[in-house]
Amino acid sequence: MAGPRGEYRKSAERRSQILEAAFAVFARSGYTGSSVNEIARAVGMTQTGVLHHFSGGKMALLQAVLQQRDVRAELLLAGRHGRDFLAGLVEISRLQAGQRGVVQLYTLLAAEATDPEHPARAYFTERFRHIADAVTTAFAEEAAAGGLREGVDPRRAALSTLATTEGLELLWLDGLDVDMAEDIRCHISGFLRTPLVVPGPAPSPAGPAPSTAGAS
Repeated sequence: MAGPRGEYRKSAERRSQILEAAFAVFARSGYTGSSVNEIARAVGMTQTGVLHHFSGGKMALLQAVLQQRDVRAELLLAGRHGRDFLAGLVEISRLQAGQRGVVQLYTLLAAEATDPEHPARAYFTERFRHIADAVTTAFAEEAAAGGLREGVDPRRAALSTLATTEGLELLWLDGLDVDMAEDIRCHISGFLRTPLVVPGPAPSPAGPAPSTAGAS
């Protein structure tokens, strides 16, 4: 019979499976088009079984999905400093373009959490503070290396970058013609002595897709 540690490990693994499924469901269907039942079906569980792994019910599950998104971003930025860190912000914006439903979930919950009584209020408050501090540090490191334009304050640049990123995501969700990664790259470059250069994603090993010119 499995002991406490074995049961804890199995529970943690199950929770991880649920989060992976939830992330995929929200990325595909968005906040309004997704349901706990759909997530439950994806992992072969009941809705009650899924929520059992998240103290706080559905809201706790939604917040956990966003925290997983944050972890992925943190991994991409790990060990990066200054200009390289700022380039990582552009790479993250590029990834968001393939996760529309999760971006929608984030945007809607962030707006709801402006209510001081919202259960996710503390999460968003801490998240914004953490990101603002990290981006401030990156701009300060770039300033120390002589890479910031004269008169640029790292904290103001960081807050402006965070606000621009949030705004671009909202405009993109509303269907405006924006390129989140390129637009945030241009915004960050406005604070730098030389423009930020961020390589695009590696081409597919199979080569470019066949031309569809003339296709109906």
